[in-house]
Amino acid sequence: MKKKVVLSVLLYIIIMPLFGQNYIQIIKYDANIRLKPSSSSVVITQALNGNIFKLINEKDAWFEILIFSGEYRYIHKSLCKKTDYVISLPESEQLRKTVFLELLNGEDKAQRVADKNYPNDIYKNIDYARSLNDKYKLDVLNKFGLQPPIYSKIILEGIKKKWN
Repeated sequence: MKKKVVLSVLLYIIIMPLFGQNYIQIIKYDANIRLKPSSSSVVITQALNGNIFKLINEKDAWFEILIFSGEYRYIHKSLCKKTDYVISLPESEQLRKTVFLELLNGEDKAQRVADKNYPNDIYKNIDYARSLNDKYKLDVLNKFGLQPPIYSKIILEGIKKKWN
């Protein structure tokens, strides 16, 4: 489990500096985050009004973002606006620890569900687990009123402090 978290965080940290420092903010209620830039594509999860994501690229009517699984995801431009954002962690270390542990639990849950649904197809299992990771991790951050860009900082702090 730790290896998967570390690998996804490292991918996120390595890839993110290669792109601009733009962010997008969701301006509609329950904006679909999709697997591909198409309204007929699979919905991975829904972002809440006010959620902020790191902008990677623009593809026609879509914003491309990179979230927790390290996979590119897409949000229609009509559902968000570009914005500036400064990452700041919650002051409470106990809150950061709680969030960290819930993020890890979400990852374990995603893998259990993927294993149950695709026990004999490793490729579908991996893809499904990644999609569920994105959903569950966004759910955790929303539960605590935190923005997705803080994910990597909380994970790195939790690994460093050995909270698990």
